[in-house]
Order: sequence, then C-alpha cells, then structure tokens
Amino acid sequence: MTAEAASRPRQATQGYYASHWRSLDYFNLYRLTLAMALVFTSLLFGTSDLFAEGSGEVFRAYAYAYLVAAALFVLGIRARWPGFQVQLTAHIFADILFTMLLMGTSPRLADGMGLLLVVSIASGGLVGSGRLTLLYASIASIALLLQHGLSVLGNSSGSSSYFQVGLLCIGYFAIGWLAHTLTQRALRSETLAQQQGEELALLNRINALAIENSPDGLLAVRGDGVVRHASPRALALLGVSVPVVPGITRLETCAPELAQLARQLSPHVTPTLNAPNGPLRVRCIPLATADGSRVLVLEDQSQAAQAAQRLKLAALGRLTANIAHEIRNPLSAISHAAQLLSEESHDATQTKLTGIIENNARRLDRLVEEVLTLNRRDRLNPTLINKQTLAPLITELLHAENIPQDVVVVNLPERLHFQFDPDHLRQILWNLLRNAWQVCSKKAGSIQIRMQKQGDQVQLDILDDGPGVSTEHQGKLFERWACFSPANWPRRIMRNWLMCQAYGARISASVCTGVNKHGT
Repeated sequence: MTAEAASRPRQATQGYYASHWRSLDYFNLYRLTLAMALVFTSLLFGTSDLFAEGSGEVFRAYAYAYLVAAALFVLGIRARWPGFQVQLTAHIFADILFTMLLMGTSPRLADGMGLLLVVSIASGGLVGSGRLTLLYASIASIALLLQHGLSVLGNSSGSSSYFQVGLLCIGYFAIGWLAHTLTQRALRSETLAQQQGEELALLNRINALAIENSPDGLLAVRGDGVVRHASPRALALLGVSVPVVPGITRLETCAPELAQLARQLSPHVTPTLNAPNGPLRVRCIPLATADGSRVLVLEDQSQAAQAAQRLKLAALGRLTANIAHEIRNPLSAISHAAQLLSEESHDATQTKLTGIIENNARRLDRLVEEVLTLNRRDRLNPTLINKQTLAPLITELLHAENIPQDVVVVNLPERLHFQFDPDHLRQILWNLLRNAWQVCSKKAGSIQIRMQKQGDQVQLDILDDGPGVSTEHQGKLFERWACFSPANWPRRIMRNWLMCQAYGARISASVCTGVNKHGT
C-alpha cells in the first residue's frame, strides 16, 4: 500500500456512517487496553493465591490470546473487511469467550470478570446502532450460566450463587435494552442532522445562485465597516478593481464613496450614489445581529429607466394601434368618395384635385399599415435568410426608392445565413435605405451594405456618408417629433443585430434606425 493510498480517508460501508467504524475502533482500543491489563495482572499475580494451583499460567495464556485477537481486530477495522456487523459480532463473541475462559481459571475473579461483559454488551449496542444487542445479552447469559454450572460441578462454586448469576444475567438484558433504546434515539438524531445538513447545503447553493444572478448588487457589511460578503454584481456596479477578501477588506478601502454614504443610511432612507458605471440607488437592510451587520442593496438606476422606457413604448404602441384603427374607417370613406368624384367629373381641375386626394389617402393608408405592422412585431414567422434571398430584396427596395445601383455597394458573403421574419426584415431594410438615401451625397459608393458574423450573431450594417446627428441630439433619436438639421448629423453607422439560433428557437433583433429630416 502506497503512502498516498494510506493517507486517503477510509470509506463508510453501505448502511453505516464513518462514525460507526470510528466507534468500533475506540471499542477495540478499550479491548486492547483490557487485554494488556490482564496480561500485566497475570505477570504480577500469576503465582499468588488469586489463582488455583497451576491456573496462573493458563490465565496468562488466555490473556495473551485475548491480546493477539484484539490486535488482529485492528487490521480488520482498517481494511473494512469483513462487514461492520460481522466484525462487531466477532468482537462481542470474542469478549464472551475469553471472559468465560478467564473466569474458569480463578473463582475469586469470576464475579468481577462477569461484570466486564456489561461493558461489552453496552458498547456493542451503542456501536452497532442497537442491532443484535439482545442477542449479545442472551449469548452472554447462556455462557455465564454454563460457566457457573461447570464451576458448580467442579466444586469451585456453590449452588447458592445462582442467585447472583441470575441477577447478573438480568443486568445483561437491562443494559442491552437500554443501549438499544439510546442508540436508536441517537441514530435518529444523526440521520435528522445529516438531512438538515444536506438541506442547508442545498439552500446555501440556491442562495448563492440567486445572489450571483440578481440584477441588484448585494453587500453584507459589519457594523465596523468590514465587508462580510460582496456579490460579483455589486463589485461590477461599483467598478471595484481591488480584490475583496470577506471578513478582512474594509468598505472604505474598496468603495470609499459608498462607505461614507453608508454611515448615514437607514431603512427609510434610499439615497443615490454616483458610481463610475452609472447612478445607483442604495437601500439598507439591517440583519439584527450583535455586530450590527447589514445588507446594502445596490439598484442600477439605468435599468429602471430602461424598464420605464419599455413600458412607455408599449403603451405608445397600443395607443398608436388604436388610433390607426380609428383613422382607417374615415380614410376608407374619403378614398371611396374621391373615386366616385373622379368617375363623375370631366373637369381637368377637379380630376387633378381628386387625384391628389386619392394619392394622399393611399399614403395615409400605407402609413397606417406600417403602424399596424410595427404593433404586430411579436408575431414572427422566421425563415432562412441568406445571400440568395437578401440580394433580390435589396434590389427590389432600390427600385422602389429610385436609388441608382452604383450608389449602393453590397457585400454579402455566400455562407452566412440566419433565421428572421421576412416581412419585418423588409420593413427594417426599407427604413434604413430610405434614410440613407435622403442624407447621403448621392455619389457612387455613398451607401454600403455588408453582412458579417460576430460570434453566434450575424451583423447587417447599412452605412452612408451623410453628416449625421450631433452628440447632444443622439439621445432623442427615437422620439417621434424630434427634428434635426442634416448639417448636424455626424458620420453614422446603422446596425441590425440579428440573433441566430439553431432551428430558429429564439430570435431577437435590435434595430437602430436612422432619423430623417422629418423625425420619423
């Protein structure tokens, strides 16, 4: 056996904990000590009147045999073979056997030696989880009665001592039953403690996952300012670059602004901290501990603003859809009336006026359809999009907007493809090409369309050489009535990020459309 193998902890066998084997080891240590004490007694008093003539040498031989058996039991415990219950039974039977043999060598020691079996029976019940304890008591009682009967037949003991032997046998059963009861109770407690430990470990893992994946940062700080725990999200929000050691690092060392603010915090005060990565709302939750620990919750205000913007856009989408539906009915009436007038009128002026009405009615109807299509953007029908399907779509849009072919440079790799809704893609590209055509220089190569792969995403870029939007106006790009002068537009890159997943399981699009001079 190598040193590495010997240093590894021994495994528990099926149905028994490592504590059972450890208890059996301690029980055998007691047996070794008792055997050495018996050997020492035989060496000191082997020739005294404590033993019958010639019995001292026999006592010494039995004591040595008992010591050798205890030493062999050590090897079995270390090897975990044979099984636990087999080894324990062998230990108890060896105790009973050698005790009876030793009692037969000295009538004066018989009563004291019989009491030693009480320790063996009790230890067997405690170590063996209460199993076979009454069996051990029965075997010990039978062996004691047989040994006493042989002593009576050999005239070493009187028949009147059967009463004492009977009391000792009753004691064996009482000790065995008590050991069985106490061991069963201890075993239930140990099993319950193990179950609670496993549940506590599972709860700790769940809490760790919840903290790591929380959008808010969490900091546990003691009353003296020492950080007890810091979630990765909290360190990222605070922009902490130094390592944080729980229980050692102080808050003012890694986040001095937060430490200064934390001195004024209370459960009813939620100030805002200007962190390097954006404003943070700080909440304090006391833990009601002796050291004054508390949890600091860091909420990213930019996420709250984005959530409010999403709610605003959702409400605006519902409103525009309702307005579009309401406009369509009178618009149909206007268009129908204009057609009737054009059929009945033979005057050139009236024909021109009705034509204007019909053209603008169709334009309004197209705008209403675009609004309704935008409102139904969650109804996706993704299909495979590649160069063979994208190039004809771009050509069609160029003809629709009367954009010359030489103005647009198209770079679409053959192997790139993605899953996307064709109607939505058509609307996106149309808006971007229309915006690019309105602000570009109208020269050859003024507009570039290219597609490239970045990780597991396909990026579709539409670039133009227009002047663009000034920095102070970029935050208002998606506001409906924002109007910007083309002279203020910086060089602009309009990107469509198309998330491509296998089989189209999840598809998302982040579209940054340009803003033309009318603010659409």
